Amino acid sequence: MSIKAKVLADFIIAMKEKNEVGKAALSGLKAKITEAEKANGNTELNDAEIIKVINTAVKQRKESADAFTKGNRHDLAIKELAELDVLNKYLPAQMTEAEIEAAVREIIPTLEGVATNPNVLSGKTMGAFNKQYPGRANAQVLKEVINRVIAA
Repeated sequence: MSIKAKVLADFIIAMKEKNEVGKAALSGLKAKITEAEKANGNTELNDAEIIKVINTAVKQRKESADAFTKGNRHDLAIKELAELDVLNKYLPAQMTEAEIEAAVREIIPTLEGVATNPNVLSGKTMGAFNKQYPGRANAQVLKEVINRVIAA
């Protein structure tokens, strides 16, 4: 079952169960997926592209929760964090730092002839990693690991 089909099925379940948090989170996600498909020329997104949409929604929820917390609106922050929990179920399991490092060490030798500048090599490595392991690593952690491996 594709991620999109799973989201649609879970949305229907949330509606039937009157799960307001799940309904709100999945409704917003469905809208973002539809919006991305329209921007993509009305072609259906594959799972990797949907993961990107979900990652964007997760990032927005985190930022909103932080802003609400700073603004002393804990009720809204709790709502955002609850929706964030719903969205996280659709993301692939995150790799550990050791797994990321092992993957980066495999990728870099294939790119060293293409890029000699460390900054370019870092960018190419990040792109290749994200192509092989979409949504499996936090971008900040990935960047730190790549820079550490390149510097070594």
